[in-house]
Amino acid sequence: MEPQPQIAVLQSVFSMLLYGAIGFLGPAVMMFHHMDAMQDQLTRGFESTEAFDFIVVGGGASGGVVANRLSEDFRVLLLEAGGDPHPLTQIPALSFLLLNRDGMDWNYRTVSQRKSCFAMPKQQCSWPRGKALGGSTNLAFMTYARGSPYDYDNWANRTGEPKWKYDNLLRYFKRSENYRVPEPWDNFTKEYHSTKGPMEVSLPAYTGLADQFVKAGKEKGFKIIDYNAPFHEGFAPFIYTQKRGRRMGTYQAFLEPIRDRKSLTVRKFAHVNKLLMRDDSDEVYGVEYTRHGQRRIARADKEVVLSAGALNSPKILMLSGIGPKEHLESFGIKVRKSLPVGKNLQDHVSTSLGPFLINKPISFNMDRDINTNTIADFVLDGRGPLTSTGMQATGFVSSSYAKKRGEAHWPDLQWTILGNSVYKNYGKDSEYALNVKEGYLQKYYRNAQGQDSFQIINVLNRPLSRGEVLLKSTDPKDPPLLDPKYFDKSDDVKVLVESQKRTLELVENSTAFKELGATLMPHSLPGCDSFKFKSDSYFECFARSLTLTMYHPAGTCQMGKNSSADSVVDPHLKVIGVKKLRVIDASIMPNIVASDINAACMMIGELGATFIKGDYLT
Repeated sequence: MEPQPQIAVLQSVFSMLLYGAIGFLGPAVMMFHHMDAMQDQLTRGFESTEAFDFIVVGGGASGGVVANRLSEDFRVLLLEAGGDPHPLTQIPALSFLLLNRDGMDWNYRTVSQRKSCFAMPKQQCSWPRGKALGGSTNLAFMTYARGSPYDYDNWANRTGEPKWKYDNLLRYFKRSENYRVPEPWDNFTKEYHSTKGPMEVSLPAYTGLADQFVKAGKEKGFKIIDYNAPFHEGFAPFIYTQKRGRRMGTYQAFLEPIRDRKSLTVRKFAHVNKLLMRDDSDEVYGVEYTRHGQRRIARADKEVVLSAGALNSPKILMLSGIGPKEHLESFGIKVRKSLPVGKNLQDHVSTSLGPFLINKPISFNMDRDINTNTIADFVLDGRGPLTSTGMQATGFVSSSYAKKRGEAHWPDLQWTILGNSVYKNYGKDSEYALNVKEGYLQKYYRNAQGQDSFQIINVLNRPLSRGEVLLKSTDPKDPPLLDPKYFDKSDDVKVLVESQKRTLELVENSTAFKELGATLMPHSLPGCDSFKFKSDSYFECFARSLTLTMYHPAGTCQMGKNSSADSVVDPHLKVIGVKKLRVIDASIMPNIVASDINAACMMIGELGATFIKGDYLT
C-alpha cells in the first residue's frame, strides 16, 4: 500500500497532461487539415477538363466502396470535399471528443425544432458528418449492425425489385466483411458471415460492462443473438469495424489499399458545386467542382454517381435543377426534373438515460484509466480501454406500439450501454460534442463526477416522423437546411418514454446490475425539475430536452417504383427521368434500417456497383 501516494501524484500529473492534450485537439485537427491541403495543392498535377468512365462524388461509407469496385474495370474519378482522415481518428476512445471539429466535420446544425432539442441553443441539434476520405466512418462509433431482414424485405416490396430482399442481399453484406469474431459469438452464424472481405469486423479488446448488460437482458427473457444474422429481439456485445484495436473505416478498408491503382484518380478538397447536363436532353455529362479556389470541370463518359450522403446528395441534385419544382423556382434555379428530392428525411432520434451509479470500479473513467500502461497496451498490442468508443453492448427490443401493429418480430427500439463514467471535464466536453447550452450538462453531470457509472442510450430505430432537406441559397458553399422534425408524430416520443421506463427497470431490477448497486442518479435534468422524478412526464421532458441524433440521416433520395410520386431513384438507383446519373448512399433508403446504418451503406455501395457493372460489362 505504500506506493499509493506516489501513484496518485503521478496520475494527477498525467491527468493534467491529458486534459492539456484534449484541449489541443481542435488546433491539432486544423493543423493537420491545413498541412494536408497545402501538400495536396503543391503536388496536384495539371487538371484539364478530363474525361473518365465514372465520376464518384463522395468517398464515405458507400462512395468508398463504389470507387473501389468500379475502378477494378473502369477509369474512375473520386471527388472528396475533405482530405485524409486525421490520425487521431484511429483511437476509438477519442470518437466522442472529435465530433464537430473543423477540418474533418461538416459541423451541420438542424433548423430550430419545435418539439425537441430544448437543451440546445436555438433548439438546433448538432448533426456531425464526416468530411474526409472515409466520410462519417471516421467519426462514427464503429458499431457494425446490418439491421433486420424485414427492413430489406420491406424495401423489396415497396420497389417491386426482389434483389433488395434480405436473402438476396446477404452476398453483398458478406462481400465487404472480414468477420473475426471469436467463439462463442461465431459458432451459430457462420453461414451469414465471410472472412474474405476488406472490412475487418471484430469484438473490441475491451468490452467493459457488456457482460452485465447482456446478462440483464437474458434475465428479462431476451435471447443472446447475432444481430448480423436474422433475429427478432435480443442482446449481444457490440461488434466493431476495427483491426488491431484501431478504427477501420471505409478509407482503411476500401481506399487506402488501392490509392496507387492506375484506373483510380482521387481528388481531395474537391467541393462539387453541381452536375453538368446537356441543354437539349436530360443527360448528365459531368460535374463542376471547386478545388483549392479553382473552378474545375470533369466529364464522365458513362455515369456520374452521387455518394455524398443523405444531406449533401440532395443538395447537389437541387443545385443542379433536380428537385421539387416550387422550391427550385423560388431560388431561380432552372428545373431540369421535378422530383421529391430532400423529402422523407429520417434519423434515429435518441436520448441518453443516466448516469446510473455503481459501486464497483469497472466502468471506464478517463481520469483514472488513461495512463502510460493503457496507452502502451493500445499502441503496442491493440488492447485495453482505448480500443473502445464506449459503446459496449446492445439490445434490440419491440415496443408495445410495435406489438400492437403486429410487428413484434421487427424491433423498433435499440438499447445501448455506454460504459463511460463522468470524468472531470465530461459535462463541458459533452456540451461541445452535442451542441448543448453552456453549463447545462456541467450542472447535471457534476452530481456523478468521480463515481463509477454508465448510461443507457435509448434509440428509436423505426421513427414515424419525416423531415426534409432544403436549400439555403444557390451558393454551393452554404450548408443545406436540415429539418428532421423530431417527434412530429406524437407516437415517437411515446415510444421513447416507454423505452426509458423499460431500461430503468432493466437496470434497477436485474440481478446482474443489482450486484453492482446500480441506481439512476437521483437528480433531475435541468429544465425537467418541475416533473415528478421517473414519471412519464419527466421522461418525456428528458427526451424532448436532451434529444440526440445517432448520426444516421437517410431517405432523402428515396428509392421506389418509377411510377411512384415519392420516388427519386428507381430500384437500380438511377435518378428517374435523368440519364447517366445514379445515387448510391443512405439517401436511397425508403425506410431507415432498424440499426446502425454503416453496414447497410457499404452493402448499398456493393450492390450499386454491381448494378453498374451489369449494365456495362455484359
